[in-house]
Amino acid sequence: MKVQQAATRKWLAFASIAMGTFMAYVDMNIVNIALPVIARDYGVGLSDVKWVVTAYLLMVTALVVIFGRIADLYGRKRLYVFGFSVFTIGAALCSIAPTLWMLIACRAIEGIGGAALMANGSAILTESFPPEERGKALGSLGSVIALAALAGPLLGGIVSENFGWRTIFLLVVPVGVIGSVLALRALPSGGAGRQGERFDFGGAVTLVAGLTCFLFLTSSMSSTDGGQSTGAMLLIGMTVLMAGFLLIESRVAHPLLDLSLFRNRAFSAAIVASFLSFWAMSVLSFLLPFYLDRVKGMSPTQIGVLFIPVPLILFIVAPLAGRLSDRFGARLICTSGAVVNFLALLGMSTLSTETSTLGVILRMLPFGVGSGLFTPPNNSAIMGAVPKSRLGIASGMISAIKSLGSMSGVAVTSFLFVILQQYFRRQAIGPGAATADLERETFASAVAALFLISAAIVVVVIFTSLVRGKETEER
Repeated sequence: MKVQQAATRKWLAFASIAMGTFMAYVDMNIVNIALPVIARDYGVGLSDVKWVVTAYLLMVTALVVIFGRIADLYGRKRLYVFGFSVFTIGAALCSIAPTLWMLIACRAIEGIGGAALMANGSAILTESFPPEERGKALGSLGSVIALAALAGPLLGGIVSENFGWRTIFLLVVPVGVIGSVLALRALPSGGAGRQGERFDFGGAVTLVAGLTCFLFLTSSMSSTDGGQSTGAMLLIGMTVLMAGFLLIESRVAHPLLDLSLFRNRAFSAAIVASFLSFWAMSVLSFLLPFYLDRVKGMSPTQIGVLFIPVPLILFIVAPLAGRLSDRFGARLICTSGAVVNFLALLGMSTLSTETSTLGVILRMLPFGVGSGLFTPPNNSAIMGAVPKSRLGIASGMISAIKSLGSMSGVAVTSFLFVILQQYFRRQAIGPGAATADLERETFASAVAALFLISAAIVVVVIFTSLVRGKETEER
């Protein structure tokens, strides 16, 4: 009877985490589809409306590690319920925001709640499930994230077109209320760290400030309107702040980020592999829609439909990969996933103006397999390599590394794309060349070159996955 109750309780805990994770991740991309409608409604341009997305991402990235540490110190359950509540309140306020800047402020509130949810999910599952089932639980959570990636754009388009963009945020409210009640009833009450440890305010301030500089730096790197001087200042500020953060962390008694964790080869290798993997994979999600639009002439609806198979495959593969990692360990499964992604990126580097729609789809499909094989076991390795009192910080780092890797990839890709297209344009100019055809050719060539560069980055991921140490299984 007790065994059955324990099994029921851990899956109720999973249901609560799944709801919070789905809500937080779907909100990262559901709004993107509605941005043109929001811009028209408020009468603003792209440079202003982009902050509806950026405000949420800024709060999540800057706070997720801090909330992970707070959970380690003061308990995960109450912080998770706090995240549900703040996220739901933020969504409700977004639905009635009278001005764009009020909407942006309310999105920042949502981001605070989203950070609390993302920082806690993996840690709570690691505590709720025994080590031999951790991969299965985190793999199932990977399926939830894939479902969010699939549902976000589709929901955003359908709801905003038929019911108005404000309905997008109203949909979150009942989910948040149900999730909060379920979290209160189902989540374990443990999770508080050692008595007497203090929160590292100096580390928190320098980390938030440094990450904020990084986010604005990535924006300035993508700018072509003379943002170089601003970018240089942001780079200097980020470097000084992050150096200050590392100095503080090396000297305080109870650091926000325990640097000794990186002495564990399994932990540090998994973190590096995760960062580089999301860097390389961001090139697909960022560049491919532009290729399909400007080279193949597809509509937004056609592009959205074309992307559906990848998260569908990820939805199927992720829990299977988690179970396999429980049986065979993370090293073999992660390396296999990285190899598949490497081969997929090599295939994408052969894209041209002549590639058919079927050819694009066949090149995309392996990404669902590769990402599904790599991500859940890698996350399991991170969670398995830290002591119980640091589960929150490790869980927060998983989300932070994903955001940082993706943003770094997009920023560097957008910067290199301009250089590469100009290079191919100079190489291609000749007598009788049609301007439209020339632009399509050079655009496709630049995209293919960047996929080849991404494949080279994944080679490092393969090597890092191979040399990682054995993750700790005991708690």
